[in-house]
Amino acid sequence: MGNWFRLVSSVLAVLLLLVAYLWILRSARRRETRFAEEAQRAIAFARVEAERLQSPTIEPVHLLLGLLHVPAPAIARLLPLDSHQAIRDEVKDHVGGGAIVDYRDDLPFSDDARLALVAAAREARGFSSRQIAAEHLLLGLLHSDTSLAALILRERGLRLEPLRAAIGGWQE
Repeated sequence: MGNWFRLVSSVLAVLLLLVAYLWILRSARRRETRFAEEAQRAIAFARVEAERLQSPTIEPVHLLLGLLHVPAPAIARLLPLDSHQAIRDEVKDHVGGGAIVDYRDDLPFSDDARLALVAAAREARGFSSRQIAAEHLLLGLLHSDTSLAALILRERGLRLEPLRAAIGGWQE
């Protein structure tokens, strides 16, 4: 009877470990949200815009400028091509050149830009998307109350809830 009990408890322990391993693996995959190609391009262009504007960090406004470079259909529908130059001019008026910054591969994101990226990841999850797309970045920018990017977008009539509805598929 003692050997039988040890065998059953050993099998149960192995099964419990297997279930725990599978649960951890599955939850890690759920948390792993990758950027879609157009979002990666927008972030790469944001880095270029930050350098062009001589900023020591990538700010939310640079992410907005990066989105203007991406030919994603959702972005083109929400921010028409004829508004792009006006947005660039407005950014140029508000963002003066900082200290001259050498080109860096590791130009850091500001805290506000990081918060916008985190909000974009939440938006992607809200749309049950496995990837963060350009439209999720746009939504992430609107989460801020004070960033220049959010103010520029709001001036153009973009608001978080109506924009979610326009994109479609949001789930709490």
